[in-house]
This record gives sequence, C-alpha cells and structure tokens, in this order.
Amino acid sequence: MKKILLSSISIFLLLILFATTSTAQGKLGVVGKMFNKNEANVLFGKVIGSLTISVADLNAALDKGNDYILITVKDNQVVIRNEKRDFLSRERVDMGKDEKMYLFSKSMIQNLLKAQKPVKHRSSAVGTNALSTAASATAADLVTVEVRASVLTLSTDTAVLEWALICPPTCAN
Repeated sequence: MKKILLSSISIFLLLILFATTSTAQGKLGVVGKMFNKNEANVLFGKVIGSLTISVADLNAALDKGNDYILITVKDNQVVIRNEKRDFLSRERVDMGKDEKMYLFSKSMIQNLLKAQKPVKHRSSAVGTNALSTAASATAADLVTVEVRASVLTLSTDTAVLEWALICPPTCAN
C-alpha cells in the first residue's frame, strides 16, 4: 500500500513539474530556430526583399510582448504585434484578422539579439527590391526582416531566425 501511495505521489509531482515547464514557454512551446546564413539560404531560398529595424526598437517591442511576437512586412514597414495582435511597435499599419503574420517565441528573438557580434561597419546595399532599405547604422544596431519565397526570417550579421508559425491558422491567443 505504501509503494502505491509513494508511486502515486511521485507521478503527481512529475506531472506538476511538466505542466509548469510547458507553460513557462507559452502554450505553443518554443517557436523558432537559429541558423547560419548559408544554412538559411539553402533551406529557405534567397532573400526577395528586406527591411531593417533597430535593435532598440525591437527590444522596446519585446519588452511589451509576452511569450510570442508576431512579425510581418506590410506597406514597406515592419509590423510587430503581440499574440492578440495589439501593436508593439510605432508602426500603425492596419492588418486584417486573416492577414498572415509570422509567430516567433520572444525568447528566440532575444537569443538572436544576444548572438549578435559587434561589427564596425555595414554595407548600405541591403537589396534592390521595393522592400529594401539602406542601412546607415552599424550591424550591431540592426536586425534585418527578410522576405523569402515562402517564409519570413529575422537576421543579424551572425545568425538567421526562422521556423516561425504562420498566424493564422496557428496563433497563440
């Protein structure tokens, strides 16, 4: 009888431990994976267009967000929202509820920023597409939001973040 009771208590404690671990990362778990630039180009194709956002602006948006951050490019602007699609950045671009956004874990975006290495100077030629903008700050000050054939990636000079979930249909709210 004591063994059954002890086993039951042990199983109950393990279930509680697993439940608190999964909710600490949000209900979808960790979303996103970092790649080097060569891997990203092979896996996701070439960059079609890109925009840059300052690390300061991205950090300000992350500070307002919870577990997940939604990002997209619309009207030549980077749009950043939370799980409920509330604005997290200064851009106030209207988004329909069925318009596609890319969902990343806040923690993975923070990891991307931490992995960044300071560089003295960045080329001002970001791309030739209408989505491209020139970068006048150093690479350590910028994150590039890259539109590729079927995905959106976030990149620094050292890493690329992808494996986002497309919202809708998979949204965190």
